[in-house]
Amino acid sequence: MLSAWNQDAGYGAIRPRGGGEEVFVGLAAFPTDGEGPRLDEPLSFEIVTARDGRKQAVNLKRLKAAPFSPALREATGVGRARVRRAQRKRRLGLAAGGAVLALVLVVGGIKLWPPGAKPGEVATAR
Repeated sequence: MLSAWNQDAGYGAIRPRGGGEEVFVGLAAFPTDGEGPRLDEPLSFEIVTARDGRKQAVNLKRLKAAPFSPALREATGVGRARVRRAQRKRRLGLAAGGAVLALVLVVGGIKLWPPGAKPGEVATAR
């Protein structure tokens, strides 16, 4: 099953159905049937060791997808909710970081800005 795919770079990872570690796969390993790689797509493949010693998948073949049961659809909904929560958390983290940055800039600007200074004057230490 295709578990990860980087569209821009043209490579990804395949997770064996029986478990085990993910294996590298390049775009050239896919069949030339006009369809691009799809996440969670069932595939059959061979594993070979490349020149650099890493394992990679070759000779990919697309398998027919099994029909989904209602239990799997429900699990997909739970996964979607988890993704939404993670996105919301990320947005809140970015907003909090922006607020802290704005506060630091305002406080720093107040301390650096000398009161009553005229344009062209240099602030002196008191």
